Amino acid sequence: MWPHTVAILMGGTSSRMGTPKHEVVLPTGKTMMETMLDFALCTATNTVIVGGDINGQRCIHDRQPGLGPIAGLDSLLISNIDIRYLVVGCDMPLLKTKTVQPLFVSGEAVCFSGKSKKSFPTSLPLVIGSECSQACSAYLESGKRSLHGFLQELSTTLIKRPHGIELELSSINTREQLNSCTFE
Repeated sequence: MWPHTVAILMGGTSSRMGTPKHEVVLPTGKTMMETMLDFALCTATNTVIVGGDINGQRCIHDRQPGLGPIAGLDSLLISNIDIRYLVVGCDMPLLKTKTVQPLFVSGEAVCFSGKSKKSFPTSLPLVIGSECSQACSAYLESGKRSLHGFLQELSTTLIKRPHGIELELSSINTREQLNSCTFE
């Protein structure tokens, strides 16, 4: 078990889903959030929800609501809850602990490489250290909102993306995507 914190991002309007994604019930009978909380429990020693409230969970609100995942990341990093975080979305219910374990290496930010050498790295899941807090706040204050852009400004360690994990790394944003997935 990783001795740090899984941070589950749940902000956003869920406009393409039509309902808050963390409340969507999967074919397993669990919500996306319940599934991600199970993932966190099996992966790390601590869990925090970023961007909203879930009863019985430690939660952090965005200091600057409505500015996307980078604002959630900023609030997380300044919270000082931990020194390292595995950041995931509440809409990643296919993610497995064994898939993220290669990210648990040293580096201020660690994520998987893109599908090809020319593509952007996968922004989530992401392991990031609290030493990135000042850089994240400055990036957000400059008016920038792209998580990919922020990772490009850091000394991000890219881990070669294992073959066949594309579905596990997917964010489920629409009912069509949800209906096309197979859940265990």
